[in-house]
Amino acid sequence: MKTAIGIDIGGTKIAIGVVQEDGNVLTTHEFPTKVEYGPDYATDLITSCVREFMQQFPAIRGIGIGAPGPLDSRQGIVLNPPNLKSWHGYPIVHKIDSVFGVPVRILNDADAAAFGEYFFTYRDTYKHVLYVTVSTGIGGGIIINESLYEGALSGAGEIGHSVIQPEGLVCGCGKKGCLETLASGTALNRIWKDRMAAEGKPVDPNWNSKDLFAQFHENDHIAQLVIEEASTHLALGLSQAIQALNPELLILGGGVIIGQPVFYKMVSEKLPNYLLDQHSQLLKIEKASHGALAGVKGAAATILSKD
Repeated sequence: MKTAIGIDIGGTKIAIGVVQEDGNVLTTHEFPTKVEYGPDYATDLITSCVREFMQQFPAIRGIGIGAPGPLDSRQGIVLNPPNLKSWHGYPIVHKIDSVFGVPVRILNDADAAAFGEYFFTYRDTYKHVLYVTVSTGIGGGIIINESLYEGALSGAGEIGHSVIQPEGLVCGCGKKGCLETLASGTALNRIWKDRMAAEGKPVDPNWNSKDLFAQFHENDHIAQLVIEEASTHLALGLSQAIQALNPELLILGGGVIIGQPVFYKMVSEKLPNYLLDQHSQLLKIEKASHGALAGVKGAAATILSKD
């Protein structure tokens, strides 16, 4: 059975795994990214781990890397992701393939998760898939005719930066009113605390979106309003992407979706209200199913999918 190594690079941690073509993960290892130490520090640790894995599993076909965008997948370069500031312009693919001499590919982390969900669960069922993750931020990946669509500069699928409120808050990307400022886990927490403070209620700075949903389930009117509005905004943002792409399957993932079934249900029920019939008739909505290893598995899948 074919095997490949998947590497999931994040601003906090890096996860590496050996993945088989049936989705079975043979072994994994994690370590802190330590962005302040620079990319060479992390690459040395990655190289050491990969070398160990390749000695243990000598039939490995290649190495896939998922990393935060923006990046240039054709040149194998991390461009300027905000949570990897010391990595800007870093040629990660060259650094790794010069050591091992096997195919190495990099792609956006949301694309990796999208392709992992598609390849290991849905590749025999659907040809056109949209994947959206809702967690700290909002990102997406697109499968068209059974292939990952990355766009001109690996920038396709940036669902979180669809503008929903043109006069809204400034997003981290510099635009105003992006979906990410209205429906991400970070946004939910901020909006809730701002509304609590505006009504003169005490606010604990340690509260997070889990506390918000706890209040929602206790019928707190502020929490109810925040979740109601956010689910509407997310459904609106998703509808724009769906009407542009006309997928057969929408996969929703990320901590806010997976951890909060009520939010997933609200969004799923609202979404058809914003779609044309031809876009909603055949659309199926599913939760992501590969959990924390989706990025590792998806990065490996980009190697495993090649003949």
